[in-house]
Amino acid sequence: MVFVASDIQHTANSNLYNAILFIRIGIKMKARSSTSLLISFALHLIVGVIGFFFWFNVAPSRHADNIDAIFTTVEEPKTKRITPPKRQQIRKQTEQSTNQPNMKILTSNQPVTHRGVVSAAEPTAFEPFEKVHLGEGIAPGPTSIKLKGVPRIQRGVERPVKKQQKAPERIKSRLVKFIEAQEGPQRIVYCVDLSASMQNLADRKLKRIVDTMRDSLTFLEPHDSFNIVAFSTELVVYQDKFVPVAEDTVEVSSAYLADIKSHIRTKGTDHDMLTVLTETAKSAPTIVVLFSDGIPTSITTPDLTLVGEHAKGNGKIFAMGIGMAPNFPGAVMLKQLSIVSKGDFWLVDR
Repeated sequence: MVFVASDIQHTANSNLYNAILFIRIGIKMKARSSTSLLISFALHLIVGVIGFFFWFNVAPSRHADNIDAIFTTVEEPKTKRITPPKRQQIRKQTEQSTNQPNMKILTSNQPVTHRGVVSAAEPTAFEPFEKVHLGEGIAPGPTSIKLKGVPRIQRGVERPVKKQQKAPERIKSRLVKFIEAQEGPQRIVYCVDLSASMQNLADRKLKRIVDTMRDSLTFLEPHDSFNIVAFSTELVVYQDKFVPVAEDTVEVSSAYLADIKSHIRTKGTDHDMLTVLTETAKSAPTIVVLFSDGIPTSITTPDLTLVGEHAKGNGKIFAMGIGMAPNFPGAVMLKQLSIVSKGDFWLVDR
């Protein structure tokens, strides 16, 4: 009995120990399963968040590589042309016919008859009054007026319009262009060299120079003025003071220039262009038109460095030469005068 009781107690203790062990194991497993569940839930949550953003960035992409389209030409809307209403036409005169008879007025000094109608031996018939239609517009008045003594113009015949021909533009010489290029009123002195060294110059060449000067006179403006100087053995001045530009003064001066050779003497000691420039500087011209061969007689050896002293006070010198080469000593002197005075040098025949 004792053995049986001890076995029963040992069995009971063993069962109790197993139950406690099972409970402890269950508790541990429950704790582990809860931890695993939380870890699993956290991992699924992280994966879900990552998948959510990845799905929105990649999966919803709706970019199409190919587009099917048909191109058609769109017709522009047609503009409806609006025709303006025609001008209101004047209606023709219309008459309305009535059944009423036309009335005639008879006058007489006879007594009234029993019919109440005035009788007359020779009744006078009156023309019916002009009918007026108030519904019609006002007709236009007369469109033409007949004038006596006026030549009749045929309709439908066009008279040719005669265009006025423009006067041909005058050719301007180099001298004229130089004068016109200067600003303001100009005081011009025309100097003509007729010294002994110029006596062998052909008349046609002298005439060409003189005609060029005469032509430039016609281009001067009213506010300009001029004078003429010829030099040989003497210095001949055209006027004591500058001549104003006018039609009559230009005409008289042009005739004087044309016969300039007859106004000087050729016997004696010649003046040269340098001594003449010294005299013309006293009148303070703005332009000196100098025609010469450039050969000075007052000095034996011309010094180009001293040319500027003779150019002072003469404004701008427009030097002219003819019948000489550009490297001729006289041409070199004339060109130097024009350079120092800021003028111009022109070999007319070149």
